[in-house]
Amino acid sequence: MYICYTQSHLLRDGLIVSAITDTKADDLMPLGTAVASRQVSHQAIMSFATILFGIQHRQPDIARQGYAMHGVTLRQLNQVLSDAARHTRDEAMTAVATLAICELLVPTGPNNSLTHMMGLERLVDLQDPVAFWSSRSPGFCKAVRFMIIVAALKLGKPSILARSDWKRAMRMNATCEELEEQDLFDVLADCSALLAERDAVISAQNANPSKAREQRDDIERRANCLLLYLRQWRQRWDSRSHLETTNTDTSGSAPGVEDSELQPTHNTVPEGSLITVATIPNLPATLMLMLYNLALMYVLQSLAPLPLEDSATQIQNLPNSPQLDTGERHRIGERIAAREACRCIQYYLSVGCRFNASAPPIVHWAFTAAWTKLRRDESVEGAWMRELLTGNGPQVVAEGLWTTYKWLNSVTE
Repeated sequence: MYICYTQSHLLRDGLIVSAITDTKADDLMPLGTAVASRQVSHQAIMSFATILFGIQHRQPDIARQGYAMHGVTLRQLNQVLSDAARHTRDEAMTAVATLAICELLVPTGPNNSLTHMMGLERLVDLQDPVAFWSSRSPGFCKAVRFMIIVAALKLGKPSILARSDWKRAMRMNATCEELEEQDLFDVLADCSALLAERDAVISAQNANPSKAREQRDDIERRANCLLLYLRQWRQRWDSRSHLETTNTDTSGSAPGVEDSELQPTHNTVPEGSLITVATIPNLPATLMLMLYNLALMYVLQSLAPLPLEDSATQIQNLPNSPQLDTGERHRIGERIAAREACRCIQYYLSVGCRFNASAPPIVHWAFTAAWTKLRRDESVEGAWMRELLTGNGPQVVAEGLWTTYKWLNSVTE
């Protein structure tokens, strides 16, 4: 019953549901706080399913049983990870990934999901990229890719997926749509390295201004290359999908940001500069647009604190507007990208999709990223998000899903 409930309430082609499908029923039969097979991945799946069922149905006895199984999972996993013959096997990676997902949905403590995601990255780093990506199910690989990049960006650490060997492996035998998606994940992976370097430059700029200036210029150059890459990607994608949008780029900051729109006291832009719910052709398109705007927000985030005060590009004269420093231009670009991501989420809900644990993880990620930019914004999208989160709108997510992001308390600020 717990397994069936989990299958019906999680993403259909996601990692856990795929792992359950590939597992024999007898391997998931509980024996007290352990499962029959004793494989750590099966133990992790059964403990997660029990906790999820117990919490969702407000059954504390069932939840306590699940948490007892969860403790057995952690002890068993430590044994597997200390065994050189087992720690590189799929059972270890599946168990760690399951624990990470469990902590997102039914957290046992703050930031535990990030701990498991970084542990997952270390296990994946022991794999050959081509063998890893080609020998496992797409659902498994995409879930691992998502968690590794999310954790790297959240913690400000360079992701292994920014390396050229992983980028090449993830493109092997990919369809046109998968290549478009991988383009954006490559940008996000590159952003993990840029953000880590940016933070290091900011921390060290007083100690060695000359070196910090060189590093800053390098970060700025690479980030601007990513902006150009995203602009070209969006133009190709709009043309192929026949999306009716007037996104243009005349400012050099971000697609969709025009000079006349960059007013420091005005957070909104004309409706024609953003896609509308009516112009999104289908659900796959809205998910791709969410991912695109996520990538755009992270690239601009890497630029927002830059350049330093002595940069020649610190002040730009814009027609019919006050002088704006480059950082403010990038922050406005982030908010515009967040607004478009929000409109994509509105489309997602408008076609009858639910915003819960069965939603693709990109939807939850896009919402949390957009909310950090719009929670104090006076735009229509910002107001819509506040209404959704303060109980006046529909159910948003399963309880505990966004505990890691530490943003929910800000709703009432």
